[in-house]
Amino acid sequence: MKISRLLFWTVLLFSVVSLQAQDGSPSPYSFFGLGDVSFKGTAENVSMGGISTYVDQVHYNINMPASLTELKLVNLNLGLSNNFIKIIDKTNQQWFSAHNVSYFSLAFPVGKKMGAGFGLFPVNSSGYMVYKKTNLGTESYKGDGGNTRLFLAVAYKLTGHISLGAEYQYYFGYLNRENYWIPNSTLNYTKENDFLDFTGSTLKLSALYKYKLAKKYYVNAFANYRLATRLSAQYRSGTRVITPLPGGEETVEYTTNADETGKINFPMQIDIGFGYGQTNKWFLGTEFTYKDLKNFRNPFYDPAYVSYKTGTGFKLGGLYIPEYNSIRSYWKRITYRAGAYFKNTGINIYNEDITDFGITFGLGLPAIRGISNLNLGLELGQRGKVTTHLVKEQYINLHIGISLNDRWFMKRKIN
Repeated sequence: MKISRLLFWTVLLFSVVSLQAQDGSPSPYSFFGLGDVSFKGTAENVSMGGISTYVDQVHYNINMPASLTELKLVNLNLGLSNNFIKIIDKTNQQWFSAHNVSYFSLAFPVGKKMGAGFGLFPVNSSGYMVYKKTNLGTESYKGDGGNTRLFLAVAYKLTGHISLGAEYQYYFGYLNRENYWIPNSTLNYTKENDFLDFTGSTLKLSALYKYKLAKKYYVNAFANYRLATRLSAQYRSGTRVITPLPGGEETVEYTTNADETGKINFPMQIDIGFGYGQTNKWFLGTEFTYKDLKNFRNPFYDPAYVSYKTGTGFKLGGLYIPEYNSIRSYWKRITYRAGAYFKNTGINIYNEDITDFGITFGLGLPAIRGISNLNLGLELGQRGKVTTHLVKEQYINLHIGISLNDRWFMKRKIN
């Protein structure tokens, strides 16, 4: 692929990701925190249970900055997702869907010991809509928005086995919540609107250890540490009394409830992983995540029935390549991936911990000519459970990752 063509697609895809026409998560759990978790890793990560332990020379592992030193080629990444959720309560069940751009990144080697990368992706999203009918009228709850991360990462190979990385993360986003009360007995109805706008930044530190054993076997281990920070927020709240009209609606009365600024505590997170494999053949890895969610605080949305605890997660996954350099069989060059995960989200609602578990599968389809590839992932999972106040979610997430590679900054040699 020519450099000019790669640059063209970079600009185009970055513009696509920057569009705000994203579907938020339809999950009712996206009401809590800063929204539902949107980014679980690249399509390659997700297909292996979400582990970030695996690194190679042609894919940028967005979750691990230190992996940049392994890159030998410029790598452009774009991810898309299609999410389907069945929400089940005591009386009903219903399917919802959301379609989003998952991530964009561009990474490249800088000499033999360094690498750099940048990108953008939605971290959290909210897009729920809940109705509740009573004898007196109808209550409606609707939310949209989310939290987006812009990041810049660098890494340096300290020794032949150890790499260190750092990533600057800038967060920005908004949450818009609309609550309606439509009584049966009167024409007018009430709409309460809460709008939260926030920005902030933090730093992630990363270390990677990779050691080659005999016969192409190797082990690797990594650790990430994301520092806690405080996001600056602007909160506005108001209530409208509305009269519906044939051509729209008319506000009869408006009351300002709040217009204030404040801080949102954004938690620290630690990721630790270990893996073992054979180069260009197979890999098996595990990962443990610790999120200090008990220190999360959003002073503008703090219902008494919700508390935040330590969030933890365990992931297991791997890959298998029958014959990576096969000339006769394309199917032998495909990368087959699978994994599983279990997470305690750290959110407690009405004294019930919200847990999340699932299994994953995926394929890495190499380009027939060249070193780029298409990565497909399938995620099957379940979150929550049916109680008086809670719902159970069963979800099917489809992930598509486009990984384009090229050689930059290399002088051509003429014999």
